[in-house]
Amino acid sequence: MKNFISLKNVYKNYDKRVILEDFSFDLPEGKFITLIGCNGAGKSTTLRLLAGDEPITKGELTVFEKDPYSYSYPFRKDVFLIHENYEIHLHHTMLEMIKIYRETFPRWSNKIFNQMAKDRKISLKKKFSELSRGQKMQFLLMMALASRPKVLLLDEITSVIDIDGQRYFLDLLKQFTVDGGTVVITTNILSELNEYTDHLVLLQDTKLKLNNSVAQIQEDFVILEKLKDHEIFANTKISKIRSSGYDVKEIYLVPVILYQKYSDLEDCLTSYKPKLEDILIFHFKFKENTHEDELVA
Repeated sequence: MKNFISLKNVYKNYDKRVILEDFSFDLPEGKFITLIGCNGAGKSTTLRLLAGDEPITKGELTVFEKDPYSYSYPFRKDVFLIHENYEIHLHHTMLEMIKIYRETFPRWSNKIFNQMAKDRKISLKKKFSELSRGQKMQFLLMMALASRPKVLLLDEITSVIDIDGQRYFLDLLKQFTVDGGTVVITTNILSELNEYTDHLVLLQDTKLKLNNSVAQIQEDFVILEKLKDHEIFANTKISKIRSSGYDVKEIYLVPVILYQKYSDLEDCLTSYKPKLEDILIFHFKFKENTHEDELVA
C-alpha cells in the first residue's frame, strides 16, 4: 500500500508549549483516515502542518515526498483544508466564489458541484457571509469535493451540520476515497464515523498512541460476555462496554493476548466486532493519571 504522508521525529511547539512530541508515522493513500484524541491533543495542529499552513519545529514531514510548507511545494492544489471555524472574508455571492475556485483548481467539476447544490437546495445567489455556520460548512465541502483534490483535510466539520447533511457528505467523502482520494478527518464524536473509517490515528498527551488500519485494530481485541464468574473480568487491563448497540447485558473489551492466556472462555466469546468508540475508551482508560498537584482544590 502506498504511503503519501510521512512524519519522522516531528515536534511542534508554540513558544515553550509542546503540542506534538517525536511523531513518526506514515499514512496510506486512498483511505478514510480518522484522527482522534482529547481536546488539545494536537489534532488540528497536525492537519495545519499537513496542509502547509504552519511549519514543524523540528523533524521531517513530507506530503507526496515534498515539504508542504515550502513555497515551491508543487502539489498545493491537490490538498484542500477545511476546519470548523473556517471563514472567508469576502462579500461575494457563492456563484462568484465558485468562479474564483474554478480557475484555481484545474480538475474542478461543474457537474459534481451542481448535483450537490441541487441535493442540498442551496441558492448560489446568496452571499457567503449571509449563510449560517452549517450552510457555510456545507458550501465549503461542496467546493472541496468539486475541486477534486487528491487529499481532503477536514477538522471537526460535522459538528455544525444537521444529521441529514452529515450522512449525505460522509457518504460522498467515502466515495471520494473509493475513487482514489484520501480523507484525513478529526472528530470528538467517533460514533458518527464508525462505519466510514478505514484507518485510525490516536493522539494522546502530545504523543502518537495508535496508528493502524481499523481491521487490524479490531483483530487486537475480542468482546466477551460475562456469563460466569472468572478472574479475567476482574483484570484491570480490560474495559467494560456500555450495552447500547449490543444485544447482551454485561460485555467487556479484552485484548486478544490476554484472552489467549485462558482456555475456558470460549462460551463467553461473542461474534461482535469492537466499535471504534469502544477502542478509544479503552485507550483513554489507561492513560497516565493526573498528578495530585494538578487537581483543583
